[in-house]
Amino acid sequence: MRDTAAVIDFLVEDCRPVRRLRSPGMRAAAWLALAFAVVALVVAAHGLRPDLAEKLARPHAMLSLAAMLLTGISATVATFEVSVPGRPARWALLPVPGLGLWLASLGWGCFDDWLRLGPDGLVLGHSFSCLKAILAISLPLGLLLLVMVRHAGAVRPHTTALLAALAVSALASAGLTLFHDLDTALMVLVWHLGPVALLMLAAWAAGERLFGWIGPVRSQRTGS
Repeated sequence: MRDTAAVIDFLVEDCRPVRRLRSPGMRAAAWLALAFAVVALVVAAHGLRPDLAEKLARPHAMLSLAAMLLTGISATVATFEVSVPGRPARWALLPVPGLGLWLASLGWGCFDDWLRLGPDGLVLGHSFSCLKAILAISLPLGLLLLVMVRHAGAVRPHTTALLAALAVSALASAGLTLFHDLDTALMVLVWHLGPVALLMLAAWAAGERLFGWIGPVRSQRTGS
């Protein structure tokens, strides 16, 4: 008995109190506040596009912007929720309605452009600046988000990284809509959702490596 007590005393001798994380909702709200501030600064630096009022007067454009914001916010909440051990994995489905609405609004926009402009409304132009802008906003915000959920490396690294990529890229895309001029909904579909899909795929594939780089990844995982 004495040996057991001595072992216990030895194990707890240098233990320090564990600081509990704030709730996922509070941490998501904190990150979202910072993300909106960063996006607002980027938009202010570029200036609002001159035809923004005219653009948002079209129902599908307003719906698309709202869907981007909904997707970004819900994906942020889902990121923090799925990164906590014991939380249901179905939190990962939270951004699905917003993403579906986003796709539907762009499809509606493509149809509207075809009705208004004919074949010219479905011409796909080049806009690599969109890709650069979305990546420039998403990468630093995404890194901060992953640092805030770095403990998820032992829980669901791939799912968490994918949701984080969706969150940051959707919010970046919403900000880009306010200052970058794209002529048609088809261009928005390709040059906005294209980078989003690219970031999500990269994050999913590199989930374990990302968390291994940011923080220690335990050998035992409760899921992926």
